[in-house]
Amino acid sequence: MKPQAQRKPVSSEQHKKMIRSVAGTMAIEGLTLSEASRHNLDRYASGQANLQQIMAELKAKYQRAE
Repeated sequence: MKPQAQRKPVSSEQHKKMIRSVAGTMAIEGLTLSEASRHNLDRYASGQANLQQIMAELKAKYQRAE
């Protein structure tokens, strides 16, 4: 996997606009943005978590117990 590039901080207003854009794009496709997904997008956009952290959490959450 490629290393993550550093992201520039965004303003609160820009952050909200990006989340609305994602939700709107999903709505066009007939999908909804769950609260959990919105929370993960917020964490990613604010720099609280990177993609690898979020993916590891999701894999652990949905991994089947064998």
